[in-house]
Amino acid sequence: MDFSKFSYKKDDSEQEPKASICYRGNEEHTNAEDRQIDVGDSETNNVITPSNLSPNYQKGDSFREPSLLFIISGGEKRERDFLKELIIGKKSSVLRVLFLSEEKQGLLPFQMQEKWQKIRKEGKFIIDDQTYNLEEIDEVFLLTDVDDFYDQLQDILSSKAMDDSGRWIISNPCFEIWLYYCYKNDPDEDLACVKSFSPVELSKKLKYRCNEIVKGGLNGIRAFGYINNGIKNSKEHYAEDANGIPVLFATQMHEMAQCMIDKLK
Repeated sequence: MDFSKFSYKKDDSEQEPKASICYRGNEEHTNAEDRQIDVGDSETNNVITPSNLSPNYQKGDSFREPSLLFIISGGEKRERDFLKELIIGKKSSVLRVLFLSEEKQGLLPFQMQEKWQKIRKEGKFIIDDQTYNLEEIDEVFLLTDVDDFYDQLQDILSSKAMDDSGRWIISNPCFEIWLYYCYKNDPDEDLACVKSFSPVELSKKLKYRCNEIVKGGLNGIRAFGYINNGIKNSKEHYAEDANGIPVLFATQMHEMAQCMIDKLK
């Protein structure tokens, strides 16, 4: 996302974007190939990408501390790619993502739960040799796929304590369905051919299918520029079962994405 236009006016009592985010062209288009997010300046007309963020603010004598999002992720590659610029932390002065997973292997839901409960008990965690206190964190998200982990997720959600602030963000069958919604919005047509596969095979088949129908494939880094598109499309197709787990081709990623958008304003 390009946040270079999000500077703050000196002496304002509230921090507001200098320019609003708007869509370019025909609002009826839902496919990402046809529409990207623009900054509302007709002269510069910059496409929003995280790498264009300016850290310079005009806020009197004070500096705005960044919001911190702590994310424990089952997937390691595409989830990290999608959040890359916010993980790096050098491109945004208002939001930073602290990302925890297992390199090259990821985490199963019960492993994520174990790590999170340990962090809750100790009140701190370490990312890149730096210790963070849990009280410093604005939001905690646990990103996972349904895949063939349904029973694990059902047990975790049914036993969640009332004071557990961690928000599970579940995608069915996998995170790639969120990336699909960033680019496309017709799962009934595009993904019908993978519905019959077993949970063990479904994620692999969906990833392969999405790479066929999305121009350039499911590029996680590029998908961040279509985050508003993803929120809209994901909400449109969202439903969950009696256990609070998203149904097939549904994801809760729009909840986390909207949280990030709100904190970047």
